[in-house]
Amino acid sequence: MSNAQSRRPGRPPLVEVDEPTAQKILRAAAHCFMEDGYAAVSMDQIAARAGVTKAVVYYYYRSKTGLFHQAMLFVMQMSRERTRSILRGPGPLRDRLLQLTRTRLGIDATLDMNHIMRGSQAVLKAEQLKDLREAEERLIQVIADEFQAEAERGHLRAIDAPFAARAYLATLAMAKLEVERRGGGEDVIEWLASQVVDLLWSGIEPR
Repeated sequence: MSNAQSRRPGRPPLVEVDEPTAQKILRAAAHCFMEDGYAAVSMDQIAARAGVTKAVVYYYYRSKTGLFHQAMLFVMQMSRERTRSILRGPGPLRDRLLQLTRTRLGIDATLDMNHIMRGSQAVLKAEQLKDLREAEERLIQVIADEFQAEAERGHLRAIDAPFAARAYLATLAMAKLEVERRGGGEDVIEWLASQVVDLLWSGIEPR
């Protein structure tokens, strides 16, 4: 039997069967889901964005829910690694937070997980939802760990570090919406990054 005959339906030629293609599809899916949310994205859109056929997408990822699950785990892993890298860098925590906030506000996609997840809860398996919740918690923990470490060094007052991390991410998501409302641009991102960090750092008490 020839290679073409032995391939299952939708399988791309052997020269295309490699990790970069799977990764390219995963990145394309991540962008689509982050821009429009689960419910609004089709496999056709993902295929077009990845520059492959829909059959190739289905070869690597057998369902939209499976692809969404893997894409969101990928996004959260990348976000966690980038966040850890910035927060463990040199300089005062406030400067590192400002850098992290600028970076995240500059991402060309929503940071609102409720928007991204819309329509997925009814179709994802319980184990997949558990995976995504745990991945999100690991991202929160990276930020909380740095807050806790700074508090133990005496650089922050005693705080509930996980709550502070959640508050930061929630404020960041709202700031992302404000970036879009104001039309984006580096000046807007810089100003809003300062607003987010100032609000977290000093609250609204008069100075």
